[in-house]
Formats: sequence, C-alpha cells, structure tokens
Amino acid sequence: MALAWVATFVLQSVRAARARGAGEAARELQDRRALIPLVAVEHVLLLFALASGVLLAETEGMGPGRARWLALKLGLVAFLVMPMEAMHAFVAHAWTEPGLRRMGAPEDRRVARGLGIEEMLRTLAIPLFGVGIPLILWLSFRKPF
Repeated sequence: MALAWVATFVLQSVRAARARGAGEAARELQDRRALIPLVAVEHVLLLFALASGVLLAETEGMGPGRARWLALKLGLVAFLVMPMEAMHAFVAHAWTEPGLRRMGAPEDRRVARGLGIEEMLRTLAIPLFGVGIPLILWLSFRKPF
C-alpha cells in the first residue's frame, strides 16, 4: 500500500511538472484539472497505508515502546510524512481544486497561490521523502535494532 502511495506521488509530481511547462494557459489548465483525481487517489492511498500500519501493529501486539526501530519508523511517519501530506491535502482540496473548478484560470490569485504552495511542498517533499521513505521501508523489512 505504501509503495502504491509513493508511485502515485511520483506520478503526480511528474504530471504537475509537465503541466507547469505546458507554456499556454489553456493546456496548463487542462493538465491541472486532470491531476485532481490523482491527488485524491494519493491521499486515499496514504490513509489506507496508515490505517493498515496501525491495524498490523495492533494485531501483532507491537507498540513504540517494544522495539526501537518501530519507534523511529513511527516518528518518521508522524513528523515527516503526515505533516507534509496534511498540508498538501489542505492546499490541494481547499485552495487549488475549487479554484480550478470554479474560475479555471491559473492567473487567478488564489489558484496561483495554491499552485505555488503545492510546488513548494513538492520541492520540499522530493528530497525529504527520497531519504525518509527508503529509511522507513528499510526499518520495516530489516528491523535493525
């Protein structure tokens, strides 16, 4: 489930970069509107991944006090993944999506601000998730300490 979320995140980032580089406003608008369902899928997949992790930990009787690797993994998820994705979900669903559906012009100030914040978050997320997600996966599979 987590790998599906990562794949969706990467796909959305690539398509957003393509939309930004489209050059003409109508093409960019069309590409941005096409991203709306993909953004929703990304956030739903993350919720499923987090819920499955909680259910698995409860089923196995594990808690953060039992294994240090699990505490580190939970800390990375709680302080890296969740804040970045919560902010992205808020900006995407509260600012950008309604503006794209309503007015449809990337030149609209609110839409432009939302797209700028999404770009900033993506720029921050790519290196942070590039290190954090492999570390989380390594902790999950190797259980080093």
